[in-house]
Amino acid sequence: MGESALTTIRTLGRQAAGPASLMLGTAVAATSAAAQTVAVNDSQVETVNVTAQRTSLDKLTEKVLNTPQSIDVVPLTVIQEQGTASLRDALKNVPGITLNSGEGGAHGDTVNLRGFSASDDFFLDGLRDTGFYDRDSFNDQAVEVYKGPASTLFGRGSTGGVINQVSKTPQLYPITDAEVTAGSNAELRETADFNRMLSDSSALRVNAMNETAHVAGRDFVRNRLWGLAPSIAFGIDEPTSFALSYYHEHEDNVPDFGIPFLFGKPAPVPHDSYYGLPSDDRWNADVDIVTGKFTHDFGSDLSITDKARYGHYRFDSPLTAPHYGDANCYTGSAPFAGGPVCTGAASDVPVTPIDPLFPIAGMPLDQILVQRDRPSADGLVTTLMNETDVTWKFATGPFAHTLVAGVEVDREELDLVRFQNQDDQIVATPLLDPDPHEAFPGHQTAVRSRPDTVGNTVGAYVVDTIQLAPQWSVVAAVREDRFNATYDEPVSGSHFDHTDWIVTPRAALVFKPSDTQSYYFSYGTSFNPSAENLSLSTRTVDLGPERDRTFELGAKQQWLGGMLSVTGALFDTEMTNARIADPLNPSLQALAGDLHVRGAEIGIAGNITANWEVLGGYTYLDGSSEGLFGAGVKGPIPNTAHNQANLWTTYDFDSGWKIGGGVNYMSRRAAFKDSTGVAHAPGYVTFDAMVSYPVTDNITLQLNGTNLFDRYYLTNIYYTSAAENHAVPGPGRTLSLTVAVSY
Repeated sequence: MGESALTTIRTLGRQAAGPASLMLGTAVAATSAAAQTVAVNDSQVETVNVTAQRTSLDKLTEKVLNTPQSIDVVPLTVIQEQGTASLRDALKNVPGITLNSGEGGAHGDTVNLRGFSASDDFFLDGLRDTGFYDRDSFNDQAVEVYKGPASTLFGRGSTGGVINQVSKTPQLYPITDAEVTAGSNAELRETADFNRMLSDSSALRVNAMNETAHVAGRDFVRNRLWGLAPSIAFGIDEPTSFALSYYHEHEDNVPDFGIPFLFGKPAPVPHDSYYGLPSDDRWNADVDIVTGKFTHDFGSDLSITDKARYGHYRFDSPLTAPHYGDANCYTGSAPFAGGPVCTGAASDVPVTPIDPLFPIAGMPLDQILVQRDRPSADGLVTTLMNETDVTWKFATGPFAHTLVAGVEVDREELDLVRFQNQDDQIVATPLLDPDPHEAFPGHQTAVRSRPDTVGNTVGAYVVDTIQLAPQWSVVAAVREDRFNATYDEPVSGSHFDHTDWIVTPRAALVFKPSDTQSYYFSYGTSFNPSAENLSLSTRTVDLGPERDRTFELGAKQQWLGGMLSVTGALFDTEMTNARIADPLNPSLQALAGDLHVRGAEIGIAGNITANWEVLGGYTYLDGSSEGLFGAGVKGPIPNTAHNQANLWTTYDFDSGWKIGGGVNYMSRRAAFKDSTGVAHAPGYVTFDAMVSYPVTDNITLQLNGTNLFDRYYLTNIYYTSAAENHAVPGPGRTLSLTVAVSY
């Protein structure tokens, strides 16, 4: 799947041809593999051979075909065909990814990748995107997913891989595009894409978005956001260039914390059951990101790239989630046969209106009550980072080298305010008939803690690609990081400071028997410091970083004259010192756990014919853990599906009609393991479809349907105990109509 999509297009006669040529031309260019000239509305679109494509990362200098790593790319054409509005929806095209949920400040995009948490592994144009927010896709040219550990390339994290959004950039041709989408989920979404040349080598581009939408089947959930992304570039396609971009996104959403688990599986409640308090529940976020990029090519053998970024991510989250009470007996006669009656023992916890009985076997569903958990927080994340890469091509005897050496300097700060939980002030609600309008004391203002964490990173790295022979090459890389974190909490007076020095190597051997195929064996490593997510405590301050390694054997081939890409890989990832509760002191954590994932994946992307496009993949993950659920206890890795597959395909008729359809499959996932067994979220299959038609040279209509059979399924999972957990239902059947206009 990795070889599709990051193509650039050169349109001839672009101004005369109008918008349909741009929209269809982009779709062809993003997936067509062969170097060919395609006629679109009497205009000519020249596409670039996909075998010549490289990723957007400066550190990876080889074609994707010859890069010894699994790389999935979701191109702009697929984002447009599927009517995708968020990064989360775009990632359903990448098997091996599952979605997490959370509480308090743990909102926004949180995912598992190949079985390991990737909540801190989001990147934007190659630089870390640290903030908590729901990333929209309105400014995405593509989404790249680099699988497997690669701290050499990205610094901390990346155990299962990283996710990189590639932004739209100024181009040397005019763009005037606008889209309006109306959906059956009360969606109204408008986007605009405007690009103008300022000179022969400079251009200005502006993308904008506004959206209001509900979620089908989840009556109280609402998404309301807008965004603006201007960028300007000078020296495009010249030896010296400079680009400056700004990204703003504002969210004002009513969030969804789903339904609770019950006796090891999601509670059997209707799809629209909502346990929040929508009159007060909000997820508010304001994101501001300024990025500058300077490049200079000294000649054919030496170049330099410098990228700098300032990020400002503010969020506010008064939230309500389901939570079971702690009571274990009734003071009066039990309301159901076998119900426990208090004996007067010190261990008795009687039922109260706000603390219901913890569900026990035999308890009728209509008598189970659910607490309202209110772990609200707000905060500010600020980042300041700079990355400088020097690329040098040289030879040592018969061996040709392409060496990238770089330095990264990064400062990230999380200033957080946690409020007192109001779960002891709100009357419990029935499991089967929750009341979203229940009285409550209003937005919490009593502060529980004010932690402020600062992380400072200095990293230096070298990546050398050595051509040993026409068919053989090796990649050798090493990076050293100094990661320092300081934590201050004025309410308790706590202060912690911790520094790690970490060296991470990487190596790979690549065999290229022809221009259309490559085979590789790679070894990669990564590290996860205790303050990776900008948080420290007495439990973690003395811990070193978690470390892991991956062995991967892979193959990549181009077929049908380069139009179609097929990839496959076998991999083995193990973290032998995962953070778990210290068996000798439960108040601390220890690096004593083991997380192990063996897996296989295949992918297909490109065109079967000039008109028939396909993007699909399958991943098998066999994950196991030891110590995660107790000292010496073996179990699963939570929220990891053994089997996951996706397929998206479209056919473009010569008459202008385009039809498409897709399927997404996920097997059941373990949510947690305790003495009673393993809690699971069931597997599911969903189907999507689209049809589009250019009604004029300037207007295209597109109809999309998602979850066509209205399957009730669960996406995000959060599970810390049998009392505190939830799973978020996916959207029900949704139809949307998009009008795209381009001049």
